[in-house]
Amino acid sequence: MGGGVSRPCGERPHAEVAPLSNPVYNVRPKVPRVAAGAVPWHQDKSYWPDANSNPVVTVWISFVDATLENGCLHVLPRTQTHKVHAFHRETYSGTGFTEVDLEAAGLVRDRSVALPIPAGTAILFNDRLVHCSTRNDSDHVRWSVDLRYQPTDQDPMTSHGAGFLARSRKHPERVAHLNDWLAERPEHSTVRA
Repeated sequence: MGGGVSRPCGERPHAEVAPLSNPVYNVRPKVPRVAAGAVPWHQDKSYWPDANSNPVVTVWISFVDATLENGCLHVLPRTQTHKVHAFHRETYSGTGFTEVDLEAAGLVRDRSVALPIPAGTAILFNDRLVHCSTRNDSDHVRWSVDLRYQPTDQDPMTSHGAGFLARSRKHPERVAHLNDWLAERPEHSTVRA
């Protein structure tokens, strides 16, 4: 929960900006040969466009080998520094995923990079990176989880659920424990129920 994964999200020179584990996280089964398994080109920021400008960092972890066949992530390099592009809700899969029109955004699909990775590998990226994943054409489910972290001085996006304090140098006693998370408390509480 704390330590290594949250460290890149909370390190800023001259300031304690502890990472909050964002309430937007997902365990994702990518089922073989299902249209909804393909996630179109998008920026995660399109799902919370009203949050302030600080980036949310996604930690995407594959529980099985993510391959070209089972729908690994694809990214458009260097788009993490771009503005939030215009987007719309796609209608062809029935999921309502957000989608960036690459041509209208001046982006070139041919510059995309596929990221096949072994099970247990984490990929970190911010909420402006344009990325997608293709459908699963294998004969097994591709399982992954995406966790998100953000600075505590950013909108906690409580409309998406409860986040929790993942790490703090100044106030380590406030870092949430499992029982706090289960009780939807954003920080550690010594109060007994």
